[in-house]
Amino acid sequence: MSSPFASRLRTNYCPSDEEIPQIKDLLTEPCIRLKHLDDEITAMRQALDNLIGERDTLIEFVEAHKALMSPIRRLPFDIIEGIFAACLPTHRICVMSAQEAPVILGRICSSWRNISLSTPRLWSRLHIVEPVIPQLPVPLSPSNRRLLEAQTAHRLRRLEVTNTWLGRSGECPLSISLESNLDPPLQSSALQTLSPLTAKDVPLLQHLQISHSWDDINLDWILAVLRGPSLARLSLSGSIANPLDLPLRWNELTELFLFPSWNARHRQTCQVVMDILSTCPKLRTCGMLVHHSPEAPLSDSVVECPFLHTLDLLCLDDTPAHTSGRLLTQLSLPNLQEFKLRGQQDPQRASNADFLVSCLAASLRLESITIDSDSFTRLSLMDFCCGLPATVQRFHIFETMWPLSPAGLSSPLDDGVLAALATHCAALQELVIVNCRTVSDEALLRFVTSRIPPLNRVEVKFNRAREVDIRPSLQPLLDNGLKTSITYNTPPSPPRSSPWEGLPDVPAEPN
Repeated sequence: MSSPFASRLRTNYCPSDEEIPQIKDLLTEPCIRLKHLDDEITAMRQALDNLIGERDTLIEFVEAHKALMSPIRRLPFDIIEGIFAACLPTHRICVMSAQEAPVILGRICSSWRNISLSTPRLWSRLHIVEPVIPQLPVPLSPSNRRLLEAQTAHRLRRLEVTNTWLGRSGECPLSISLESNLDPPLQSSALQTLSPLTAKDVPLLQHLQISHSWDDINLDWILAVLRGPSLARLSLSGSIANPLDLPLRWNELTELFLFPSWNARHRQTCQVVMDILSTCPKLRTCGMLVHHSPEAPLSDSVVECPFLHTLDLLCLDDTPAHTSGRLLTQLSLPNLQEFKLRGQQDPQRASNADFLVSCLAASLRLESITIDSDSFTRLSLMDFCCGLPATVQRFHIFETMWPLSPAGLSSPLDDGVLAALATHCAALQELVIVNCRTVSDEALLRFVTSRIPPLNRVEVKFNRAREVDIRPSLQPLLDNGLKTSITYNTPPSPPRSSPWEGLPDVPAEPN
């Protein structure tokens, strides 16, 4: 639209008294037209809203009827039960949480709730965490009394949920673990809740796991449960009496983990571990804490473990590699596929891994190695890597830095050890290093790029800042399917001074 004031528009020009009437006359017709357009738009919007409303009604009608034909509604119950079972955690047993199966399955619809509640195998595995009741000074103040009552009610609800959960399991074999962090004065209420159980009460109990954090707990109450005819998997950690005194069906165990506290009255020496293993001919998975013992001679007999495929050793000794090797020389492990070793080598003591290397070299089915680097000296770790059998496909190493490690102690794992591993493990497919301190970026790059055939997975968590960006050099391998996760622990930035520092109205830092 043309206007005699076009050149004055969008400027700071101030019209004269004579020009004001001209502007008003000029806007008369446009304002009338604008009113007509607003009316038309309002009418069209109303018509559009009516159409949208009609469309939404039809959509709701159509979708509701389509839902009746949904394939999931016509699946047989046994198929749905199988899908529900596949939703359960595979790396651990179930927890009391509405965020995961089986609880969440019953919160989708009433039909799924009925199916989940009527499927016993969904409820046959449970991890129980006992709520902590705080120790409060007596006499109790009103606020502390309310706190104690609330915590006690919470524990009673947890017990009620546990009974309801297990009541849904029907006749399925049970798998239960109990985690209790109570202080000794309160220990009885935790585990003693289960004390009335007898072997007749748990005829289908297959897996029992108990972990506690105190040292003087009396576990006599579990003796009856251990006599259960179906118990095949047992895990006990914390203070443990002589395991050989437990009334277990040793010859039926397929999984056994015994990790007493480091200062337990009974000490699991190499000979004790041998005695335990000799009673478990069907054992497939085993984890043992091995206490320090003098260089006392072991029995001449070799313990046969024909089915054992996973062995996890935690050596409380100054020379874990030597101690574990000394134990392995007395074991026959024809089916060993996975070996784990944890412990802390005394840097002031000489140690070798000769026994360990020779035993593992003879394990022709060994595929997976998991170790603490601090279980070795640099030389013994080098010998260990050079002596691994060619069958090893997965190598995981954790640089623990135990609390008693001397400050500034260099890691046994360095560029040279990594190069030795690359040379002697031709079948290696997976490398995982956690808390890596000494290996350089360049050495890691050489290790990854030199592999023929190439690795499938590399995961390295550096405990330092990045020095060289090796990602561009790894890109061709990434394009061919290599899975990598290489992270760095960047040092914190120096604190910044604020212009408001020292004043009462300092603005809050943004989150």
